[in-house]
Amino acid sequence: MPSSVSSRRNKKGFLFLAAGVLIAVGAYTAGWYYLAEKIEARAKSDLAALDAKGISANCENLHTAGYPLRIDLVCDSISWRRPNVGISFLAGRITSGSPIYAPRSLTNEIVGPAFVGIPGLVPLELRWDRLTSSTELIRPTPSRISTEAKGLRIGVRTQTTSATPLAEIADLRFEANGFSGPLQTTLKFDGLTLSQAATGNTPIPVLSGSADITFSDAAALFQPRPGSIEERLRGQSGEISNATLSLPSGGSLTISGPFSVDEQGVIDGTFRLSLTNPPALAEMARTAFPDQDRNISTVLFALSAMPKDETGAPTITVNVKRGKATAGFIPLGNLPTL
Repeated sequence: MPSSVSSRRNKKGFLFLAAGVLIAVGAYTAGWYYLAEKIEARAKSDLAALDAKGISANCENLHTAGYPLRIDLVCDSISWRRPNVGISFLAGRITSGSPIYAPRSLTNEIVGPAFVGIPGLVPLELRWDRLTSSTELIRPTPSRISTEAKGLRIGVRTQTTSATPLAEIADLRFEANGFSGPLQTTLKFDGLTLSQAATGNTPIPVLSGSADITFSDAAALFQPRPGSIEERLRGQSGEISNATLSLPSGGSLTISGPFSVDEQGVIDGTFRLSLTNPPALAEMARTAFPDQDRNISTVLFALSAMPKDETGAPTITVNVKRGKATAGFIPLGNLPTL
């Protein structure tokens, strides 16, 4: 008799537990779809607001996905055009969203190809094996944006259905922090291969590199303004902490130093150039410019007498005043205005 009572109690306990789980799942599901509906409506409202500002933005078949642990917005294809400044971007499927437990950590994945139009640049076609980005959202501006591309291929759009290859990059990573003040940017790439269309008949080896650059005013840098993209650097100052271009043979060129750009696009700065493994750099230069062998040998000899940094690499200080570059008393030429 007692065992029968205990059995009935256990069954009731299990039924109550099962009912509680079903109610919790049902409530969570209802809440998920409620939030998804609100987010989808907000996205459609934002698209309409862009259109009212003269920006053409289209998200084909906008819908939500990601249940149960994420809320994602999905577009089968996207397009973004700002005709008054000549900027356009078209791409394939995009999935953008965040986990339920971290709603300010936004991740995005885009399917190529993409077609990019920017003032001052030729129309570009981009293809990739994988392209993802992530954003930390803190109103009114994001605190961090990072992008990673695998197997990136860049070409010049010559016709509606074809493009001339310019470059391939095996691995590309970019990160930016501090959108409400000084902007800190980091770029790294590996396996950069330039096509003959980009280099002519000059043989260039596979390259890799990195750059850490700080800009003084992020808000001004991203403020809408007419003109080419490089004109956004006007009025900016900052510092190149480290920018390095490396060869497979071990040679590398590193530049660092502060810079500024005035409102007319004229550059000022003081830069330190360091050359690691100069013989490897000279060998690459001889391959690219065989008719300059004697001059390259002279430069290589001169480098051996120059000051060295803490790693033993020859170092040159280049001063740029009002766009005119000099190394000591030796004029190096004029930098183009931005």
